[in-house]
This record gives sequence, structure tokens and C-alpha cells, in this order.
Amino acid sequence: MNSKILIIANGPSVLNRNFGDEIDKFEEVARINNYKTKDFQKFTGSKTTVWFNGGNQNLKKNILPPKKVIVFIPYEILLRKEKKIKNQLSKKLDMIPNDFEIIKKEKMKFYEDFSNIKRPTTGFNSIMWSIENYEQVIIHGFDFFQDGKEHYFDSKLVKTLSNFKVFNKAGKHDNLGEKKFINDLIIKNKVINLKDFLKDKK
Repeated sequence: MNSKILIIANGPSVLNRNFGDEIDKFEEVARINNYKTKDFQKFTGSKTTVWFNGGNQNLKKNILPPKKVIVFIPYEILLRKEKKIKNQLSKKLDMIPNDFEIIKKEKMKFYEDFSNIKRPTTGFNSIMWSIENYEQVIIHGFDFFQDGKEHYFDSKLVKTLSNFKVFNKAGKHDNLGEKKFINDLIIKNKVINLKDFLKDKK
């Protein structure tokens, strides 16, 4: 099992702290879906060694993907059209199949059953996967869509529309359920927030 991983989510709280330099000191830094570091380095850092994504229709191609790419396709979708998804994914990611890993549907079902959360977000799945593969899991920027702003990198227009609920903010996900579950993992020391990890280091 690997030592530790830092997962940077895309919540607007990322912009509350200038953790960029500290983030880049980690050996393993994971980011999610359409993350951005350009113009945000003082908050996000620039290092990326793992890319977690959901292979969804809004996913943008990663021009310089890291060596480790992990794809979480919802269980219900894999159950219906696993073969088709696998064939399409290589083109969507612009990567050969050997360069990314699709988490098996049995594991995706396990994450749902274990957490009692149907169709978890990519961020939630990334935490579950990391707990199984790393000794220590540190997280940052997980806001669970509780704020009006969806992502730290969204344009002013998108943020305004999100605030007025013009966009459905991850509406198919149980955001509150995920928040409660992850908070419970933090209480049990299975996961640690980056700010607490850095505080304990001092």
C-alpha cells in the first residue's frame, strides 16, 4: 500500500487558502474531472500525479494527463452498457486503454452499498478508492455543492447562474449524504483535511 495521497476537489473553498506551495510538496497529488491549475497555482499548486474522472459527457480532454488515470463510471451505467462505454472512453479521453483504469462495476456497487449512497460523485469515489490504496488520505476543496458556486474555476457567469440555481448543481447526487459520510470518515481518522494535516505538521 502506498504512503499517502492528497486529493484536491473543485469546490470554491480551494480559493480560501494559499496552499499551492504545500500541495506541490506531496508526492501524490490527485485532481478531479475538469480541474484547472493555470492561474490558480497559489491556491491549487501545479502538480498532478493522479487524475480521477467520471468519464462523463462534460469531461474535457486532458492535454497532459498524469501517469495514473482512474475512471469511475456509475454502477447503473456499467450494468447497462459496459462494453459500449469502454469502447467510447478511449476516444473521449484521447488515450489508449492501457493508459487508464476503469474501476470495475463490482467495486462501484460496493462503494454504493457500503456508503448507502446511490450514484456517488467522482470526488466521493476517489476518496473511497484512495482509502483502499493509500495509508493516509488527505482531502481539500470538498464542499459537497453546499455553496452556490459549483467549482473554483467557473466563470463569473457560471457562478451567477449557479447561485440562482439556473444550473442543476450535481442534482443527481446525494450531496448531503456524501458530506455526512465523509465527515464520519474524518472523525474516524480515515481521512484528514489538508488544513488539519498542515497544522499537525507544525
